[in-house]
Amino acid sequence: MRNKKNIPSVAPSVVHPEPLLLDIHGAARALSTTPWAVRSLLWDKQIPYIKIGRKYLVDPADLRAFIQREKPSEPVSGGAQ
Repeated sequence: MRNKKNIPSVAPSVVHPEPLLLDIHGAARALSTTPWAVRSLLWDKQIPYIKIGRKYLVDPADLRAFIQREKPSEPVSGGAQ
């Protein structure tokens, strides 16, 4: 009988930490929208950003805060009466 080492059959999944900042395209992917929609939100000061050179960068926590602010405070009714 051969001696087998405990070798996992599938490589362990690599956990990628959340990036510190997202560029316009990353923010657009996170919000399921277009880069131009994100630019508009930044220019309207609805989402805080930092600018490094020509690049706008957004904190993922600020995106989550924006989502929470935009959620309706009351549940949407199920249908017309």
